[in-house]
Amino acid sequence: MKRLIIVLTLCISAYSMKAQVCGCTDPRADNYNPQATVNDGSCTYPSTTVQPYYSNQLPTRLNGTSGLLFFNGKLYTHNDHSDKKIFQIDTADGHILDSVALSGIAHQDVEDCDQDSLYIYLGDHGNNNSGIRRNLHILRIAKASLQTANPQIDTIWFSYPEQTDFSTSTSNGTDFDCEAFIATEDSLYLFTKQWVSEGAALYALPKTPGTYSARLVATWNVGGLITGATYNPRKRQVVLCGYSSLLQPFVVLLYDYAGNNFFSGNKRKMSLGMPFHQVEGIAVADDYQYYLTNEYFSRSILNYPAKFHKLDLTNYLYVSDTVPDTTADTNTTAIRTAGGISDVVVYPNPTNDGKINVKGLPQGPVQCLLYDAEGKVAMRKELLSDGSATIVVDKKLRGTYTLKIIMPTGSDVVKTMIFR
Repeated sequence: MKRLIIVLTLCISAYSMKAQVCGCTDPRADNYNPQATVNDGSCTYPSTTVQPYYSNQLPTRLNGTSGLLFFNGKLYTHNDHSDKKIFQIDTADGHILDSVALSGIAHQDVEDCDQDSLYIYLGDHGNNNSGIRRNLHILRIAKASLQTANPQIDTIWFSYPEQTDFSTSTSNGTDFDCEAFIATEDSLYLFTKQWVSEGAALYALPKTPGTYSARLVATWNVGGLITGATYNPRKRQVVLCGYSSLLQPFVVLLYDYAGNNFFSGNKRKMSLGMPFHQVEGIAVADDYQYYLTNEYFSRSILNYPAKFHKLDLTNYLYVSDTVPDTTADTNTTAIRTAGGISDVVVYPNPTNDGKINVKGLPQGPVQCLLYDAEGKVAMRKELLSDGSATIVVDKKLRGTYTLKIIMPTGSDVVKTMIFR
């Protein structure tokens, strides 16, 4: 009987293994395998350059901009030197709106920032000078206290257990530098900047104050220097920014990974169409819109000011997660999102004259995007709604498209539209 159970167990295991096919599960990849059921992280992608759709020079006060953070509809940045302020900047052009002074702390090299529902985290773990810092730490600031005279700040201290040699190295000569991290639901994750190997190590830390030995999760041969990270928990997507040894900036899209091993899934690296820009900070505004900053850079005859950029990654990250509303007729359509049917109504559908009427919108600016069958953006418009709006589409469009409307709150509704 015991032998029979063992045989049955082996048969079931073998059947389960046979039923699963490992491979590239991303249709955007060059080596997409439609038969694959398990993503093994092997996807490769065509060489791609992404151009920011907006750039503007930052005030010289922000020449050392190093991290970006977007919350409550506001964008924040900080410098990477001894400046003890967090700056609120305008999301339209990057000019300074306000600043918050952080008293009672000793900045050395603050390189990135992130957040969760209760706290802002500032990473004072830059280590490129001689590679021997022993006071690496992340400051945790209570959001509720941020606008008070004395913000509530505590500290998470850490070290790398793999770093055993603390003899002084040359500047930019260590693999134990770090300029990027994210805060997930339960932990902090650091992406190191390996000057020698141009790879990255992923380390995990607790989110609570204390002194810790960082836990190595994974490594990846990036082929560049990682300088910033941002996390979209709703979509389970991480986007990194960085640059090559020749100062060619890039972004890396991490998605469809297992657990919190962000290097285990798809890793799509794309160049940014702005060479010699030392990108440092990145923040996600909604699911597909990103902000970037680069710090001031000057070498010989090269002179590049600090800038603020807006980046649209819709074509590379968009995956429809909506459920069409089958209860509506073809002329007037309510929209069903992941959370249920909204009050937004889109009509007519199908449409013959390129005009789409939308009712039930909140007051304020709304973004409207239209995607073709391949997921590429066919139209982008921003409208000021007073509760309703009319979207005018190119009359030459024919066929089935996906309309996405992004609300001022960041939530969105999506509908399949037919143009005749």
